[in-house]
Amino acid sequence: MPTAFPRLAAALALAGACAAPALALEIDLPKETATLHAASGAQNAAQCYMCHSVDYISSQPPMPAGFWEAEVKKMVQTYGAPITAEQIPLIVRYLDEAYPPQKK
Repeated sequence: MPTAFPRLAAALALAGACAAPALALEIDLPKETATLHAASGAQNAAQCYMCHSVDYISSQPPMPAGFWEAEVKKMVQTYGAPITAEQIPLIVRYLDEAYPPQKK
């Protein structure tokens, strides 16, 4: 058993020396063409761009009352989104206006 470690170390060193270096891969993404729904306070939703694309945000269907507040709070509390307590109602107000609750 004592000779297994030196052999393993030598094998790993040899494998590392023979491995090809990793090359940087350049990817050209398409330009963002989506826009947020028009509503006052759209600049407040800019915080959402940290994790979500404009296309993802703008494709959201109308949701029931209270949905956006719960979603924004979930992003902060569960996923750690760096949104201050003061920003939450501003973002929710925009989302409620731009993506209004479903009519019954």
